Amino acid sequence: MFYFLDTFKRIRTMRVLRENKWLMLFFLGISLVFALYMNLVEGFTPLDTYYFLVTTATTVGYGDMSPQTDLGKIFVTIYMVVGIALLGLFLGKVTEVMVDISSRRKKGFISMKGQVDLIIAGYPSDDKVQNIVDELRNDARFEHSKIVCLNNRIDEKPSWMTKLEVDFVKGLPSDSASLKAAGIDTATTMLILANDAALIESDDLSTSVCAVVERLRPEVRTIAEKVRKDTLVFEVVNADTVVDVAAASVLAQEILDPGAIELQNAIFSTHTAGTQYNLAYNGEDKTWSEIAMAILKNDAIPEGFKSPDMTEFNLLPKQDVVVKKGALIKYRGTELLIDLTF
Repeated sequence: MFYFLDTFKRIRTMRVLRENKWLMLFFLGISLVFALYMNLVEGFTPLDTYYFLVTTATTVGYGDMSPQTDLGKIFVTIYMVVGIALLGLFLGKVTEVMVDISSRRKKGFISMKGQVDLIIAGYPSDDKVQNIVDELRNDARFEHSKIVCLNNRIDEKPSWMTKLEVDFVKGLPSDSASLKAAGIDTATTMLILANDAALIESDDLSTSVCAVVERLRPEVRTIAEKVRKDTLVFEVVNADTVVDVAAASVLAQEILDPGAIELQNAIFSTHTAGTQYNLAYNGEDKTWSEIAMAILKNDAIPEGFKSPDMTEFNLLPKQDVVVKKGALIKYRGTELLIDLTF
């Protein structure tokens, strides 16, 4: 709807309409006079009159109806010359405006309207940004959310953005005007990606973006990738979540579930009480509920398993799923389990 409203507004302000308004009024006037003549003299119904005017002005000319009087035939020839010329001119200009709007959208020269759920600033690569969005779209909470990519590293909107319904705004992410065009006034979350994971200078842009967002709308949740080891500079600009350069799936999960990265770091860290372990199960085939209860009795948390005939881990097994001999069981605990007691 916004596209058509924007197009209509642009058409209204077109220079060709302003400069040729008297010709347009002349066209409308002669169309009205001709319509009255066809209705009152030739006996055309209002619908037939409208149909005849459109088919004549657009050069379609089906020939299924025509004026019968001499004066009517003269009127038709005049209307053909004037109508076809003016209508062709205006339709050409309208098409030009619509093509221009489409081109501007593709090049990112637009401003977002309405609610924006996520702004992705920075553009390390097509694959990474696409994979982040793909992960989000795969979750019901972000299936139809408004996502905007803001960066000055690409010149045109890539095809994958159209496919995944992502908008593109071209501009420097640390520029307030660019942020406003991207919808920072309504955004809820902002993901700031490091443009180059090998350059610490990438953090300079990231922290600048955080600082400007904090000034414009401090309530926006900022998730920033960092290249440097320390987080001090990000703390200075009040970044809400700071993470080392991470995989697309990790960043997407943090957007969906705040604290996911912190929890993941705690699980895999040796500094926390408990870590993730593997257990090679060599007992009889058991249901997952039996396996899980045996793990819980050892003050550990069952996470999932992979049987010999499986290609990947089942991290959310149903209670009656069978765990076969030779399965690899993952659990979180404070010590390594040698075996399970049922």
